[in-house]
Amino acid sequence: MALMQISDRIFVSCEAPGAGELAALFSANGVTRVIGHPTFRNENNIGDEIKRDIRAVTKQFPQENVAICVSDGTWTEDSKDDSTLKAAIAGARDALVNLTDSQRKNLLLVAVPYDGYAGNHTPGKGSALKLLYEEVSRTPSVKVLILLDGDLKNDFDPWFRVFREVEQEHAINFPEKSFFITARYARHFVDASLTRFVVGPLTTIMGVYVPGGISGDIVLSQGAVRRECLAEWDDHRRRYGTDIATTFDNIADPDTQIYEVYLGAKLHDVTDESKLAVMPGEVIGAALKQIITYEKERGQVKRVLSGNEPLRRPIVWDSRKTGIPFIDPGYTDVFDVDVKRTVLVERYPEFRKEISKVLLPESFHRVEKSYKILSQFEARDEDPVTFLGIDRDFWIELLYEHIAFLLSTEDVESTKRSMVYLYSAAFCEFCKEKLAVLGAKRLGEVRALQRQLGVPADKAEEFYRREVDAVVDQMAMEFYEGRKRILELMEKR
Repeated sequence: MALMQISDRIFVSCEAPGAGELAALFSANGVTRVIGHPTFRNENNIGDEIKRDIRAVTKQFPQENVAICVSDGTWTEDSKDDSTLKAAIAGARDALVNLTDSQRKNLLLVAVPYDGYAGNHTPGKGSALKLLYEEVSRTPSVKVLILLDGDLKNDFDPWFRVFREVEQEHAINFPEKSFFITARYARHFVDASLTRFVVGPLTTIMGVYVPGGISGDIVLSQGAVRRECLAEWDDHRRRYGTDIATTFDNIADPDTQIYEVYLGAKLHDVTDESKLAVMPGEVIGAALKQIITYEKERGQVKRVLSGNEPLRRPIVWDSRKTGIPFIDPGYTDVFDVDVKRTVLVERYPEFRKEISKVLLPESFHRVEKSYKILSQFEARDEDPVTFLGIDRDFWIELLYEHIAFLLSTEDVESTKRSMVYLYSAAFCEFCKEKLAVLGAKRLGEVRALQRQLGVPADKAEEFYRREVDAVVDQMAMEFYEGRKRILELMEKR
């Protein structure tokens, strides 16, 4: 047994727990709800996040037995780094001491590493979630699994209230179905590049537009959890592709109702997804694998491409229904125009072979021409902001060409590598457009603005509604409306 009780209601493990260990603990304590946090080097945040969990649980689920479970990737059999686990325990101790006995007895805090669980040592968020899915699926008393990223700084009380209200409404309207709740919120315009430019459009060719497909903060019923355990867990999914894979699973399942709930803003550490690193490739690879899987199993994708059905949406709880107002995502310094340009120039040769393989000759020629211009650009302060010129119309065409190639060849790897580079370039154009709205059209202006990049508070809500969310939604709709282009391109292959 790896689990040890170190104080009242707190359990920890110095190695990955054995299969079924957490389930046995949950069952023995009559746990009905699990709040799971996949973590990696979140020692500076997870303790406070646990405190916010506990405050919200005591208000929104006072009659339930709730387990808060940290599934951590910081500790591995090689690193032995228990900093995140210790921070979670410290946060739980601080919060539990302020509760009444009756409140405390309804809570468990469990902090465990996932490296080595069920003999697997693949690092990544997917492996963290695989542990949670497996243990929850083994616990019939658990009805709901809430998953929240380990870097969140939000107040969870309104979120948990919304989750509870959705569950109550679902029980009345769809008692026979599982449910899957995704989040919609304001995110900084240089954040969420994959969500906006890849995941959203690709969900449409599965038949349902789920713009929060990799939001990271989701809720699953027990039935939805069990389905995840039955899925194929390849490296893409075990690393960073888990969220999009789960979204595609729920879209494809007629016995699951999907909800999209507005939660204000995702207050977290803004990351630069479009930097040609590992994470975008894993997410895109998982999405492409799911497209192939569901097309081969059910013919689902081509049925959507050839049909005339209107695009479906989840059941949407907007700001008015959730009662959560707009929250300004604030300012960041994560965007660096010179780094973006340099990466696009220096890394292009690594992806050129796959880009030439996937794209039509005329599209490839256009990319090559733009690359040559960018690589020779002097980039003086007075020069206009210049990337590869992949505007939204061209990006939609490139998406069509990628999916046509994928469905014709089932070559996930080439499609993924080409898409990783080109989506990064397309998202740079989106950022360029937003920077221009904020008054920065030349490189010197952007260089000055990016040190503290954001929108004035009195203009933020309108900016994010009109310049970000509406634009991204419209792009996904246009992609869906022209989807038969994919079938036309397949005939040319």
